[in-house]
Amino acid sequence: MAIENNAYLGFKSYGDYQKKANRNKTSQITKNVVPVVGAALGVASAMVVSPKIFKTEKTFDKVGRMLSMAGAANVGGVLAGSIGTNKDSKKRKWKEAAFQFMNTSIPMIMVSSILTVCEKVKSLNNNLAKIIGSIVGMVGGAMIATGITNLTRPKGEPARKYTIKDSVANFDDAVATVAIGFEDINKYINADKFLPFIYIYCGSRAGKKE
Repeated sequence: MAIENNAYLGFKSYGDYQKKANRNKTSQITKNVVPVVGAALGVASAMVVSPKIFKTEKTFDKVGRMLSMAGAANVGGVLAGSIGTNKDSKKRKWKEAAFQFMNTSIPMIMVSSILTVCEKVKSLNNNLAKIIGSIVGMVGGAMIATGITNLTRPKGEPARKYTIKDSVANFDDAVATVAIGFEDINKYINADKFLPFIYIYCGSRAGKKE
């Protein structure tokens, strides 16, 4: 009787442990799901607003719409993931959001700039030059984003290493490259349709950061 009732001898019943386990499970699900929902809402809002700001199909407007989704996803993910967390946790989430946005935006800006140059220079206006230039832009941009993050990290904090998870974010640059610079291919696969899901993933990563 004493073992079943936590009022006696400080023992906890199986029911007590089960309740605690259920609370922990619910808390973990919340931590994982809420940032995803926040990131999704951010992307959805950008998809509604950005076409009204970036109205044409020119490279600048295409990139603007993409970056607005990326930024909104990170903001939404962090705001949702910050509910009930302390100041230090929020700070780490915003820092992760900054990296995620740089890891998306810097390669994309570099790629779009390179593709613009390729289109204007006759000798470079071919698929091979565009593909090589896009790879250089994506890899170089990702390294720059990682480098900036490490330069601005607090003293004593370990340097950030570029991981496979980080490279998933750069898949959006590959998709964006097709959407921006390879219109003939994009007509068949609609590559830009994949972008919102990639941005939601990046934004949720920022919101889940502990």
